[in-house]
Amino acid sequence: MPVIESSFRPKSRIFRDPQISTIYANLLRFRPRIQFTRERITLLDTDFLDLDWSRTGSKKLVLILSGLEGKSNSPYSKSAVHYFNQKNWDVVCMNYRGCSGEPNRLLNGYHMGATGDIAETIDHILQTYDYTDIVLMGYSLGGNLALKYVGESADILPEEIKATISFSVPMELKKSNHRLNKWYNWHYKKWFMIPLNYKANRKKKQFPEQLKNYRGFFMTGDFIYFDTHYTAPANGYASVEEYWNKSSCIPHLTKIKVPSLIINSRDDTFISEDCYPYKSAAENNALTLELSDHGGHCGFISSWIEKESWMEKRAHEFVEDLIK
Repeated sequence: MPVIESSFRPKSRIFRDPQISTIYANLLRFRPRIQFTRERITLLDTDFLDLDWSRTGSKKLVLILSGLEGKSNSPYSKSAVHYFNQKNWDVVCMNYRGCSGEPNRLLNGYHMGATGDIAETIDHILQTYDYTDIVLMGYSLGGNLALKYVGESADILPEEIKATISFSVPMELKKSNHRLNKWYNWHYKKWFMIPLNYKANRKKKQFPEQLKNYRGFFMTGDFIYFDTHYTAPANGYASVEEYWNKSSCIPHLTKIKVPSLIINSRDDTFISEDCYPYKSAAENNALTLELSDHGGHCGFISSWIEKESWMEKRAHEFVEDLIK
């Protein structure tokens, strides 16, 4: 489908600034109270995942895939859960390995291309519950995972999966990592690198031989070093270039068969120019690329006080047009 202009327009001029929109959304966005029910599933490799459920008794389900170091209590996750529950949808948040408050058992963890865990989670849901319609909703890293999963699994995708919605997707990993190293993103880099290096330090103590080239620092470093000396070797890639190339959703976009909405803002300071897949959207009728002038990274804040954000409203509008 052709690229479309987004309906998102900040009501407050201050939220035209991508830094303010991004930071406000992740620190000060309204967080509704959600009573989650946790379910732990054991994966084929003996590791585990924790799923946090918020049910209404619906046959329709949203599976939320968070961004880097995100989890079920992330502001955007709770906001989406609350909104879709109000619209009579069940929602489940998939906490990635090591992101539910307890370290995972194995060396390998979650990363930009770890779609195997999504496939196992969906298989578990379909075998255990009775959902007729499932929608994947991903933010940043989670958006890349959602798109990669439905693309690479296009010919064997369960019929219950009806759509995906992805926000602020850094689908060109190498260039986006270089973009995050820019001076105007230094605070985001530190925000992510502290918890990531904390977890990696712990893994280095468990698996010193496999991570012998990882220095084990805490307060310094960047994503390029981290992916080179931790992410790639910890997850079985021969090099960081192999990790970046095999984890991107871009090669899979033209294969997607279910309706998939990609929403990126032009002022997102996290993502590179290659993260706006104009060509793929033009070639694949299942893809809709929606672009806004403002919004930052997973921000899309319209005004200072809003109990429902534009993101979940737009997501619900998209799926309701598909699923009656």
